[in-house]
Amino acid sequence: MIQENEIGAKTNRQGKVEDYFISPYSSALVWFGVCTFLVAVFLASQLGSQTKFFEGMPLEKQPGLWAAIGIVGMLIFGFFQMVQFWFHRNGLQAPGFVAEVLIWARAGEYVLWFMIYVSLVPLVGYLPTTLGFLLLMSWRLGYRKTKYFASAILAGVLIVVVFKSFLQVKIPGGAFYEFLPDALRSFAILYL
Repeated sequence: MIQENEIGAKTNRQGKVEDYFISPYSSALVWFGVCTFLVAVFLASQLGSQTKFFEGMPLEKQPGLWAAIGIVGMLIFGFFQMVQFWFHRNGLQAPGFVAEVLIWARAGEYVLWFMIYVSLVPLVGYLPTTLGFLLLMSWRLGYRKTKYFASAILAGVLIVVVFKSFLQVKIPGGAFYEFLPDALRSFAILYL
């Protein structure tokens, strides 16, 4: 049964809401929010040189539209988060700062995995890299049974078929494909 405690937060049988969130505005969260807002400011300063807007082209067809929408959204929400931190800050030496920063930093590992994946596609090819990446991610995330590896392979093949065949996304063929026989090389460059 859900009840309300003296500060108005709802509780349930497992425990109080406060047990799950020690401090809603820990210093690590504040620093992450500030850094994210600063990145958004930097990206906004680069909009004119890194994205293209052409005269006479409708707004919805502009190449830089979605980048601009995303960055403006980051600025707006980041600004309101800064205002919220200003009114609800706990100070910069809140307990658990290092532990929380490490949790946020762990997400950076997957950015590195993705960058490795992107750099391997032109060398090895889209299909082999995608299959290897999905198998490696399954293993890394602890899914180590045969059924999970089979699911990763199936997902990888479906991703490649959808992107290369149906959506006809132009992904460069892998340099490895140059070592294949002529008939297989052209097939691999077009579909794998």
